[in-house]
Amino acid sequence: MGKLSKNEFLQGCRLLGTDSPRSLKFSLEQLVKEVEDSEVFSDVYRYAFRFALDVECGQRSLPVDVAVSLWRLVFTHRPVPLLDRWIEFLEQSPPPVRAIPRDTWCMFLHLVDAVGNDLSRYDDTEAWPSLFDDFVEWANDRANQNVLHAKEELH
Repeated sequence: MGKLSKNEFLQGCRLLGTDSPRSLKFSLEQLVKEVEDSEVFSDVYRYAFRFALDVECGQRSLPVDVAVSLWRLVFTHRPVPLLDRWIEFLEQSPPPVRAIPRDTWCMFLHLVDAVGNDLSRYDDTEAWPSLFDDFVEWANDRANQNVLHAKEELH
């Protein structure tokens, strides 16, 4: 799970043409810039799921704690306003979410791009994973509770 052998690391360095810590640092900075392109980011995002799986154990889904850590990592340079609410939902939802399957992982990137920060463009008639329907319902319920509390405080 998420392991890179010494040989794989060295092969990657050779492919990047790096032969010193300084040239590796430069190459990694260039790669970070490349990932700013949404198509490249999408490829890296999908790869991250496969990389994090423990295929030796036959794992097909990521444990939710691994997925959460990975989401925080991959979105380090690409802020996603929904991410904190999504993670809060995953950590608090009853029944607890135990694992994130590949389709949910991949569709989350589409969700982020499609629905807006306030989830106003979410269409529950589309073919979203049911976990997204639950998330949107949870987020809307929380938003409505906040509005009710604000109104109560005004009176």
